[in-house]
Amino acid sequence: MSFLSIEFGLCFTVFFLVYWSLCWSTRLQNLLLLAASYGLVASFSLQSLYILLGYSALVYLLGLLAWRYPGRWFCNALMLTLVLGCFYLFKYQTFFVEGAQNALASAGFVVSLPLLEVLVPIGLSFYAFHSVSYLVSISRRELTPVGPFDLALYLAFFPSLVAGPVNRALHMLPQIRPEGLRQVLEPQRAMGLIALAVVKLFFLSAWLGSEWVDPVFDTPGGYTPEQVLLSVYGYSFLIYFNFSGYTNLVTGIALLLGFRLPENFNAPYAAHNLKEFWGRWHISLSRFIRDYVYIPLGGNRQGVWRGNLNMLLAMLVSGLWHGASLNFIIWGGLHGIGLALSKLFSQWVPGFARMPGAGLLARLMTFHYVAFAWIFFRSSTLDGAVEMLGDIAQLSLAGLNSPTGLMLLGCVLFVATYPQWLVLLRAGFAATQRLPWQVYPIPLGVGVSLVIFASQSGVPGFIYASF
Repeated sequence: MSFLSIEFGLCFTVFFLVYWSLCWSTRLQNLLLLAASYGLVASFSLQSLYILLGYSALVYLLGLLAWRYPGRWFCNALMLTLVLGCFYLFKYQTFFVEGAQNALASAGFVVSLPLLEVLVPIGLSFYAFHSVSYLVSISRRELTPVGPFDLALYLAFFPSLVAGPVNRALHMLPQIRPEGLRQVLEPQRAMGLIALAVVKLFFLSAWLGSEWVDPVFDTPGGYTPEQVLLSVYGYSFLIYFNFSGYTNLVTGIALLLGFRLPENFNAPYAAHNLKEFWGRWHISLSRFIRDYVYIPLGGNRQGVWRGNLNMLLAMLVSGLWHGASLNFIIWGGLHGIGLALSKLFSQWVPGFARMPGAGLLARLMTFHYVAFAWIFFRSSTLDGAVEMLGDIAQLSLAGLNSPTGLMLLGCVLFVATYPQWLVLLRAGFAATQRLPWQVYPIPLGVGVSLVIFASQSGVPGFIYASF
């Protein structure tokens, strides 16, 4: 069931009314939340629900073990076995088995390795990371084990189950067991975020996908170099509108339920380098990779070159997390290499940031590098990505002197003036929050209705739901 469907809207309205009719008991609200979360998972497939139930039970037992034997190697080994085993079984089994078979075949050994046919359970990538945060926090004595129902709700909390953000146990568990009664948090902002999500998802993301992106990426050989580059720009905007729109949506839903989700986006295309970009893009995942992969590998404590290697490994993990594909690994590798080069450049040219126009140039260079990496992220095959790069390499001044060339220039100008647009948009959003609450729903409802009416038919999907 999509969060943007009419069915979900009707179900959530009924759920919202029942949920707040139980405002005198957070325990009953939690049970209702847990039932709703499991119902959402079951709506995708019963197998996903069974896997989530079994996974939650194992995490609960591991939490008790980690509390009794803190810092012991076998507790960490069991946690890694559980998380990596589930990732391998449900997400990467086919990728690694086929890779091993091809490697053996190239060496003259034709073998058929066993392969289990299983469906990828919905939300696995996110609740697995949530469990790591919980178990590590227990091992570090940052929190004590919670009851099975509280843990189950933490892992299955439906606003962030399908496509994040990645929650931390230290941030989420106190909200599951608050000291007082819950209340709706910032209702006008919550409704504004939901309305903003509708604009991003129904209008901007869906339009870019159908008009600029999907036709070219599906058949890259049939378009001019300018159209291919325009589709790359389009996907850079599309994935931002789609994913940040989803984050706006679930953040608003969580606020209406009395929860605060972690920040996940902060104007990523205003970044002046890749490090800043990853501090603004999918922030919850970036911080998770930093805290649970990069720092445990040694971070930058063992010199520049080892630090860069650890950074590359962390970004390769990030790429592989998105899916079992060579394209995702290349995408992660490109960001790892880019981060290392950006760090070295800042050391070799320390005065660059103070040069006239350096900020604009740095922002444009960062955007284009990110857009270049998105080609591998979006392309369904490596050959398709290489073909698109070959097409872009054939750009010419004659080709740019066209309507498509003007649209390309418009995209570059938009990125160049992005900070100014951002100031205007944030000021406009803040102004709407100052409207009287009795009046606020009227322009909001009219605006959302007009956007949906002007948008294409159908319910847009969430890109990150497939990860």
